[in-house]
Amino acid sequence: MMRYQELIWDFDGTLFDTYPAMCRDLGQVMETLGVPVRQEDLLCRFTRSREQVLTWCAEQAGRTAGEIDRIYRSWVAEHGQPEAHPFPYAGEMLSRFQAAGGRNFIFTHRSESVHDYLAEAGLRAYFTDVVSAGTVYARKPDPAGNLHLIRTYGLDPDRTLAIGDRELDVLAAKRAGIRACLVDPALPETAADYRIRSLKELGPVLGLTR
Repeated sequence: MMRYQELIWDFDGTLFDTYPAMCRDLGQVMETLGVPVRQEDLLCRFTRSREQVLTWCAEQAGRTAGEIDRIYRSWVAEHGQPEAHPFPYAGEMLSRFQAAGGRNFIFTHRSESVHDYLAEAGLRAYFTDVVSAGTVYARKPDPAGNLHLIRTYGLDPDRTLAIGDRELDVLAAKRAGIRACLVDPALPETAADYRIRSLKELGPVLGLTR
């Protein structure tokens, strides 16, 4: 029997490799403001939190984080969402888990564009529900989105696992009373119950035998 029956996935940096394109676009925004920045400086902050990278960019440009955010959103609205693809083994794990009787959910900071990405990759059918933070629900590490899914779908906390690439995801899971798996190749110090380097290692965590 599988160890978990329900999975609550993060999206950016966990299911889809979106950070490089987001860094590229934010770098172009900073260029238009006359403040060139290195992609690695953006990436190391994006992988911690969106607020952290916006705050850092604001400091470099002598503006507020809110101003940088508005300019960035306008850039994306004008140029379109950046191209991004699922990480290796994402589709395989979603399919195997669903075929074994499990249910997949998403709790993400991304807006409605998450549905477009899933549809383009042919993955939408693997998810029972997708919850976006920042509109109806508070952003992680607040557990509001997780709690909504638990209550709405009657998820058993002991059989529910959250999967994410940042400590924000781990904390949001813990505060909702569920276990967490951190996907990070560097395997930093974390409060997560499981740590894996890639989604290829997720099968044994879930108890998937095939």
